[in-house]
Amino acid sequence: MKEIIVSIFCFVLAFGFVSLTETQVITMERFVLVVIFLLTVTVLILFSFRKLLFGYFRNVDVVKSFLLVSVSLLFHLFVSYILVNYLPQPEWPFSSKDTSFLLMNDYYVWAKPFDVLVQQLLILVLVLKLSLLGVSVRKISILFVFGFGAIHIFQIFITDLIIGLLFTIGAVFSSLVYPYMIIKKKNGFIYNFMIHLAIYNIAAILAYTLY
Repeated sequence: MKEIIVSIFCFVLAFGFVSLTETQVITMERFVLVVIFLLTVTVLILFSFRKLLFGYFRNVDVVKSFLLVSVSLLFHLFVSYILVNYLPQPEWPFSSKDTSFLLMNDYYVWAKPFDVLVQQLLILVLVLKLSLLGVSVRKISILFVFGFGAIHIFQIFITDLIIGLLFTIGAVFSSLVYPYMIIKKKNGFIYNFMIHLAIYNIAAILAYTLY
């Protein structure tokens, strides 16, 4: 139990540190620096948990993963291009400050995929560690629903009820799926990356078409 609590605590600290550093310290305006920061964090995670992650990634289909990630990134860039160039930014009845998929800024277009990558790596590390400690997939999923999905409810206070609820529903759904995909499905990490980035893209599409 102690190891489980420590693993969850470290995950929360790492998640909070990355999120606050990129948005509050570096800031979204300096998106190139954010990308460099996120790439550095990615390397540190891969190095720090190399034994744990090597055992997982050696079973990943490299060619299929490359194609899937390429499709995901192309979809992200396509959605970004259409929204930025062909749809006027709505006049929100709320402040869109610090909500990148509403601002459709350079941070969202170029840095958000790297942000999703780091989040998914942290999720992967925690899921694998909890699984090694004997926690079942069902319990890990429940933990993620409350520890990762439900916290997105605060989007309601940042944006409004409609966008906040849609975003939270997507986060809760994906939180149920992430652990199962990692433990039960080959290339599950890649699928999770695709799902995670797609949720942001769908949220952006809905926000720009509903208002």
